[in-house]
Amino acid sequence: MLDIGATLKTAREQQGLSLDDAAEATKIRSSYLVALEEEAFEQLPGPTYARGFLRSYAELLGLDPQILIDEFNVRFAAAPWELDDEVMFPRRRSARASRRGRESSIVVVAVVGILAVAVLIVIASTYPSTRTNPVPATNATSVLTVTEEAVNPVATAVTAQTAPDSTSAAAQAVVYVKALDQTTLTVRALGAAETAAPLFQEEIAPDPNRPDGFKLPKSASGYLIRLDRPGTVTLIVNGSPVVPGPTDTLLSVDPNGRVAAETE
Repeated sequence: MLDIGATLKTAREQQGLSLDDAAEATKIRSSYLVALEEEAFEQLPGPTYARGFLRSYAELLGLDPQILIDEFNVRFAAAPWELDDEVMFPRRRSARASRRGRESSIVVVAVVGILAVAVLIVIASTYPSTRTNPVPATNATSVLTVTEEAVNPVATAVTAQTAPDSTSAAAQAVVYVKALDQTTLTVRALGAAETAAPLFQEEIAPDPNRPDGFKLPKSASGYLIRLDRPGTVTLIVNGSPVVPGPTDTLLSVDPNGRVAAETE
């Protein structure tokens, strides 16, 4: 059995590097490097972070990162702090199933709206016609807003609110990308043709000057995000972190902030 922590610590000391030197070179906190060397993985933010940190630290020390990551997966796959990727990052079975879900939501909202109008018509028809005091005019209408949480657990709520008589602004997800390791990131508008110019295409790496990552350009239709390697980014969608699964390289974010792993 490979001792992950001792292997890392011995390699660092042989190269004459201090923990501060390694932290500066890898842009990983020294406390996280200590957790790696002591195999205290429960002190790390999560399994995806642990694998990313292992890869960056091993590459700095001239070690084969895949050997360490494979050992980590064998020994710590069932650790109590291990996240359930299917819960953390639900997969979309197919684009058709997703469309059916959206269409069902639209039908529900439409039915509720029709029922509300019918109730108003009934009330108006039964109101006394000899009323002498005019009903005060109002510029407000009742609007049903459907909101959905993008990260665990997925929660949907319907709330009523008052808004001016105008079409409400279309939903548009706000997405930040935080690099955990060097990777090539390609972002296209969701639904755009493969021949269309990408919204963003660049090689990115962890940046201590941007702890919250960088914001993707605006896209009313959502985003299709492609990574050259899995486990290299965290998404911040509408203010909530989303950790992709260890094999996910193609992700979609719809205008409401729902995230799914796409199949090639």
